[in-house]
Amino acid sequence: MRTDTVKRRHPAVLLALWLVVAAAAIARAQEHVGTVTGVEGQAEVMHSGASAWSPLQEGDPVALGDQLRTRQDSKMLVTLRENSVLTLAPASQLVITEQVVAPAAASRFQLLLGTIKAAVTERYSEPNARFEVATPTAIAGVRGTSFLASYDPSQEETLVVGLLDVTRVRAVVDTQGTSEVNLGPGFATRVRRGSRPLAPALIPEEQLRSLQKATELGGRAGRGANRLDARRPQRPGERAMSTEEQAVDQPLLTPGNPKPPPPPPPVPRIQP
Repeated sequence: MRTDTVKRRHPAVLLALWLVVAAAAIARAQEHVGTVTGVEGQAEVMHSGASAWSPLQEGDPVALGDQLRTRQDSKMLVTLRENSVLTLAPASQLVITEQVVAPAAASRFQLLLGTIKAAVTERYSEPNARFEVATPTAIAGVRGTSFLASYDPSQEETLVVGLLDVTRVRAVVDTQGTSEVNLGPGFATRVRRGSRPLAPALIPEEQLRSLQKATELGGRAGRGANRLDARRPQRPGERAMSTEEQAVDQPLLTPGNPKPPPPPPPVPRIQP
């Protein structure tokens, strides 16, 4: 008797469990992970599960799974809940695929086309933290820094530019990261479909200026971004600096530029 009862109730139990799982998935997909903090022109969003685009305005929430895009001559600024800042240049399209704050911060975005600038907080410098922007050909990962990424679908090529500290770049086809390259401030690499990243090289100043202009709204980099936004280094290996850091010009410490030795101790004065 009890066995028959369990069998009769089994479909109902499975249905109840399925509804719980489905409700949790829907709630997660609608989880707010940031806010639109600036719009120039026309920006739009396609929510997870939707089939149509909706207009976005400053102050609108951004949810996990949202697909964001800017029209021609439009820009958008998004501040994540942990204060990292994303700027979409004109004619850009981005998907928020992961965003976790605790126990370790983890964010992942898919850049489908166009250009994005990311100003990432120091939260991602903590152990097990991860911040990645993926394109169809490359993955850029950072730990509390700032960088630019651009994808051209007509050329099937990704351009990544380091702005502050170190940006790690690998090809999508390089699943083990054996050919990963590290970009210092002002250095760039390109990744074609099916290819490894090119050797890092200083990006031409005019091109860098154009990318910076495309990812600034009304001349501002956005809340929290000024501290992380970098100026172009003047020589290879020089550390890029924010406005506040320009008072102290220190080079990056690299294998070719080791830490200088400490100054010698003062010579004791001999009393007559």
